[in-house]
Amino acid sequence: MELIFILFLIAVGLFAGFMSGLLGVGGGFIFAPAMFFVLQASGVPEDIALLTAFGTSLAAALPTVLTGALSHTKQGNVVWRDAVIMGGAGVVTGFIGGNVATVLPVKLLTVLFALILIAGAIRLVTQLPCGEGSRMKAPLAVGIGGFAGFFSGLLGVGGGTILVPLMTMLGKFPMKKAAATSAAAIVFITIGGIGSYLLNGYFDLLMWVILVLTAVPAAAVSARLKVSDVWLRRFFAVLMMGISLHMMGVFEWILSLF
Repeated sequence: MELIFILFLIAVGLFAGFMSGLLGVGGGFIFAPAMFFVLQASGVPEDIALLTAFGTSLAAALPTVLTGALSHTKQGNVVWRDAVIMGGAGVVTGFIGGNVATVLPVKLLTVLFALILIAGAIRLVTQLPCGEGSRMKAPLAVGIGGFAGFFSGLLGVGGGTILVPLMTMLGKFPMKKAAATSAAAIVFITIGGIGSYLLNGYFDLLMWVILVLTAVPAAAVSARLKVSDVWLRRFFAVLMMGISLHMMGVFEWILSLF
């Protein structure tokens, strides 16, 4: 891998980890597009580049999510009973989703990933309805975990964009408990997706090492900072929207009109 790409991935890891620690979001939204760009620029075919980016993104996000889950546990915000149920269901469907991704057209996967980015951007800047629930009924937890797990494996993201809204709206969880329990569930959910991508050979060890060694320390440092996250959330949402539009080819289409 060329030095310029290594430096780029170091910057991506630091940025993703910093934003993860401040905002409680996963790094997959940044990891996957960045790796997709690097692999394509390195001459890797588009379909292999996208699947390798998804698989490596899931594996790179796992240590960051685990760190967050342990921190939330110490604060008493994780409902482990629901996290285990959702995670258990998500492991199975995540493995299925990862295998489904290997047979779908790359253009479809790109559009689906872009739509997930848009949903994540909207969630960052909107207030979700929530209640004072302390646990969900088991069938509901299985359904939410299974649904999120499938798209986690399919698109190489942790699944928090799906878990948190469903936990607040259907499970009536307060936002803090939803985010914390989601982080714990994602620790399990990502394992299924990672396993499917590894079995199919879609993983890049060097990129994984670079991202993990930069993102995890950055997340640990930024999590201790006491800053207002309003403008950070808006900035990150705009960035995610921009990435999604780029992946769908919107900018290229606009330029072609001139």
